[in-house]
Parts: sequence; structure tokens; C-alpha cells
Amino acid sequence: MSLSLRRRLALLLGVLATACSAGGSGRPWQPSAVVERGVLARSPSAPAGSRSAYVVRVVDGDTLVADLPGRPSVRVRLVGVDSPESVKPNSPVACFGPVASAYSKQLLTGVTVSVAAEPGAQTDRYGRELWDVWMPDGRFVAGLLVADGLGRAYPFPPQVQFAPFLQTLQAEARAAGRGLWGPPCHGRSFSTPDRAWPAP
Repeated sequence: MSLSLRRRLALLLGVLATACSAGGSGRPWQPSAVVERGVLARSPSAPAGSRSAYVVRVVDGDTLVADLPGRPSVRVRLVGVDSPESVKPNSPVACFGPVASAYSKQLLTGVTVSVAAEPGAQTDRYGRELWDVWMPDGRFVAGLLVADGLGRAYPFPPQVQFAPFLQTLQAEARAAGRGLWGPPCHGRSFSTPDRAWPAP
């Protein structure tokens, strides 16, 4: 299959995922204002010493590129959340992946956020820095993604400071059938199993 044909197929799958994610209504998926207000009310605060970063570009639901003072174009992986794949090389576009990616792009692109790194590993195996990220109004970005079903709670030991909070949000999203936990995905957006915390 040619690269051009693969790209067209991925785009078509993304359009179908977006249309189907609203229960087949053809309307784009929209975040729940009630859920987002709940996340704001319950979000952990950014720690003292957090830094400001400007989000230049969002790659997919859980990956972005940001500028720090004196450090442009830092590749970042959000800690504690795993969104369905939408752009990973040699991987199919996962159910709800394009929706999660579109949400993160709308939410974060061009925004100055607060960022912090937890103690422990500072980068992942792809060289991306591991950050916790907060919106200017105090919303914890990983919490927004998990609460609305745009990603799953996915602990990255040793950076697990907010893992219990994220797993609580995931349990609520799953019970309510939000986002990737409802139709058409029904939680089948990932090729790897969920991670529980604390780990067995």
C-alpha cells in the first residue's frame, strides 16, 4: 500500500471515528462542560517551582511540542495519561485517536501552561520529556483527558504522584461510557493492557 493511500485511509478513519464518536449522529464530539468544571474543582494544584511553557504544537492527544525560556521546541509526553494513537508510525489509527488529538490541539495550541516534572525519570524511551501540565485556569490537563474519555489513566513509575486521582477519573468515565469507553470504541482503543496503580 502506497504512503499516499495509507494517509488517505488514515484520514477517512479519523473522519469516521469523529462522526461515530457522537453515537453515529455525524456531529463532532464535544467535551462535557459539567465534567470539565468537575475536573477544575478537583484538580491538584501546580507545585511551587512549576515553570511556564508555550505550547507550539500538539502532536496527538498526549504529546506536544513546547517552548521554555532558552529551550525552544521541547518534545513532551504528558505523564499519567495514554491517548489512543493517531499518528504513530507503522501503527493503525486507533478508535477515538483523532478525536483525542483534535481536542488536545484545540485546548493547548498557542497556550502558555504551567508545567512540572515529578522526581524520577525525566524522559521516555523516545526522548520526550515527561511533564505534568496545567491550564492557565488551573485545570490539570491529564485529568481533563481521562475524565472525558479522551485517554486512559496510565501510570509511568516512578512519576505516579497523580495516579490515584487519574484512576478515579477513569473509573467515573468508564462507568458513564464517556468518550472511548462508549460507542463505537467500548474501551478497545489500545493494543496494550491497562496499568493499575499501585502496581501488583
